[in-house]
Amino acid sequence: MSAPKLLDRTKHVRRIGKVTLPAFRPPQIATLQRDVPEDDNWLFELIYGGYRCQIAIAGGEVRLYNRHGRDCTEKFGQLLPALSELTGGSLLLDGEICALDDDGRTDRNLLKTRIAEGGPLVFFAFDLLEVDGEDVRLVPQLERKRRLAALLADQPVDSPLLYAQHVVGNGRHVFEAIRAGGYEGIVGKWPNSRYYSGGRSTAWIEIRALRQQEFVVLGWLPSQSDEAIAGLLLGTYEGGRLIYRGEVEAGFTRQAQRSLMRLLEPVAARRQPRVYGMSRGEMRGVHWTQLRFATQIDFADVTAEGRLVRPTYRGIREDEDARSIHLEPS
Repeated sequence: MSAPKLLDRTKHVRRIGKVTLPAFRPPQIATLQRDVPEDDNWLFELIYGGYRCQIAIAGGEVRLYNRHGRDCTEKFGQLLPALSELTGGSLLLDGEICALDDDGRTDRNLLKTRIAEGGPLVFFAFDLLEVDGEDVRLVPQLERKRRLAALLADQPVDSPLLYAQHVVGNGRHVFEAIRAGGYEGIVGKWPNSRYYSGGRSTAWIEIRALRQQEFVVLGWLPSQSDEAIAGLLLGTYEGGRLIYRGEVEAGFTRQAQRSLMRLLEPVAARRQPRVYGMSRGEMRGVHWTQLRFATQIDFADVTAEGRLVRPTYRGIREDEDARSIHLEPS
């Protein structure tokens, strides 16, 4: 396995007295893989589904960078008090900013809402790249995590700074438990690997528990409470026929519900499309649209009848060739 070149963006370096604010390092990216490795040396972490972020600290000075190296410190200012007290020296942390729901689970759509409107956020730290001027990317993965855990060990219970826990081995069992819980999947990390800054590496592998693909938007159902949508009706083309795949109601923010209605109302269909696999009862109250849009959906599985199991809305885009959208094999 060849290592990507190390690309340091030194323009981000600032001198704070005798402590240097660490430079942004292009992050390591996991390689998507279908199968869970059988080797019990692998470390497994949860896929958090948050906002990838690198945090540079020098004493009380803190800078946050997104995965492309852009400064996003102001965007997540609420995390600064806790970060500024983490060390008197310097640190460079890699992790994800997330929003937790009432059950303590990370939620992508809640994150979007809290970034836009405000609300509590947390930072899951999963790697340590620099400590007091020492570049530790060449240190083995397991040792980097050990040092990171020690740094965060004394955080108060209400701290927004959280250590990304891992499990060693039993990958298949871990994966099945994650899938049963409705989580996105797991990331496997090889314990003796370095940090491959600036590239995709098989030292980190991502195994997704949820399937994801695009579906044709057939129409929408109105909310009973206000001027917004309650859900989207989904379909795919199979052998030239438009097949109904079910309705998605999860994953919408209030803002997305209203925005979607404003987007879809002007493209109302003059007549109902011919949809196979949909009952008359399911057709009642539907606001049919022209078949111009596709939506990205996460889902757990497909039933024997061809309906999606636990679908979740992720986004929408205009699609010029809806007939190219088919149900992808598992």
